[in-house]
Amino acid sequence: MDGRAETSYKRLPGRGPRRGGFITVSFSRCSLYQADDHILGVDNNGFSEDYKRFYFSNIQAIITRRTNRGATWSLVLALMIACSLMGALFLEKEAVRIFFWILSGAFLVFLLVNAFRGPTCICHIVTAVQEDQLPSLNRLRVARKVIEILRPAIERVQGRLSPEEVNIDPNEETLHAPRTTRPLRQPHARGHGIRHDGGTIHMLAFAFILLDGILTGILLLNHTATMTGVSSVLTLIYSILLIVALVKQHESDIPGTVRRMTWASLGFVCVSYLLGYVLMVTTLMTSRLEIMVTQWDMYRVMLDLSPQDSPLVMGVYAFSATCSLVLGALGLVRVKRHRDDSASASRPSQDSEGEARG
Repeated sequence: MDGRAETSYKRLPGRGPRRGGFITVSFSRCSLYQADDHILGVDNNGFSEDYKRFYFSNIQAIITRRTNRGATWSLVLALMIACSLMGALFLEKEAVRIFFWILSGAFLVFLLVNAFRGPTCICHIVTAVQEDQLPSLNRLRVARKVIEILRPAIERVQGRLSPEEVNIDPNEETLHAPRTTRPLRQPHARGHGIRHDGGTIHMLAFAFILLDGILTGILLLNHTATMTGVSSVLTLIYSILLIVALVKQHESDIPGTVRRMTWASLGFVCVSYLLGYVLMVTTLMTSRLEIMVTQWDMYRVMLDLSPQDSPLVMGVYAFSATCSLVLGALGLVRVKRHRDDSASASRPSQDSEGEARG
């Protein structure tokens, strides 16, 4: 870094990736450095570095908003631990059980680390000319620590903020800088505004999830290879629909409950594929390999797995049926409510236009 040769920098706590958009994988690791008169943000992608300077005299606010990303990861890891424990407790071969015990321990370590790091958050810094995210401050505890470090430096340059100038949002933790000749600029919404989405794709996705849950419940009582194949096709269909729904709900008026149900459904799909992989590995270890010459033979053996023949298969089917029924039913109810609210909101405006024309 060229700036470090001339200016003394102090590394601030925190490190995290910069998420450039919806469903993106970023290899850029971001960190913050404090100088005497500014903050230096560094984005390092392994081959190059990008720098941004935020001078204390221009900082108007540092806004921290708590997110549910950490809780979501904890839930996913807990489900993975439960799935691994099912294999460790119900399988007969000792080597397979040891493998699943090790897998459960690894997931437990990740869960404890995630819990120890505390709640997640998103942090923005606001100046007179820009608003930029600080990806390194992605944990609430780290963000509070960094804000307390920066507060004296900003107050030394701009002066102390009087209590009557502080306007605190209960959902946000904000460090405001003292007012100068310009009013404090409020954070703006990125993008081209909120667009209306009737939730048709969401409704189709939840309908297929509910249908698959009903079919999986029937398979618990009367298993056939044909119905298992139909269930696999339904899973593939609503997996695609969920991805499309997640893309469409970005910057739309889809309610938060529907958004969370869609993300939860995608998490369920990921866990379902993980369970399918566990069943496949278990089948390979417990079946005769001479009967599985091609991939079609392996798939046919998987279709013939009956819940009545294995407690592990019974547990996987019961878990899938329960989650599918709950997510599908609740998702359809939430989307239906959103569509009804949208229709009732647009009806008065249409009536007023009709009266004006009359």
